[in-house]
Amino acid sequence: MMSIFEFGYRYLIPSIKRRLAEKLIEMGLTYREAAKRIGLSPSAISRYISGERGVYIVLHSDLDRAISELATLIINNRIDFNEVQVQIHRIAIYALSRKYVCEDHAKIDLKVNPKLCSICPTLFSSSS
Repeated sequence: MMSIFEFGYRYLIPSIKRRLAEKLIEMGLTYREAAKRIGLSPSAISRYISGERGVYIVLHSDLDRAISELATLIINNRIDFNEVQVQIHRIAIYALSRKYVCEDHAKIDLKVNPKLCSICPTLFSSSS
């Protein structure tokens, strides 16, 4: 079975970063500025925006709201680089704790049964 940490690293975090990059670009940042604030290269931002990366998971609406709030903090210079990274991971942990991505995980790893699995809520319920 693919570890939830591997799944998060390979699929969930890139989907969150893609949406954050989209929001920052929509709010007027250049690719270079968005890249610097998220900690990516401008070419990585380009791949996120063009849909080459981070498109596997469609994010739940409350995750999108959290990403919008994070983008606003970034645009208004109210959050530093380290806290941006913390918030990206908090959003991921929240998604895992709520079982928002179980169906996506099951598509990648046929050993995952979302109806029977309680790994993420067990690990992350006190973290959200």
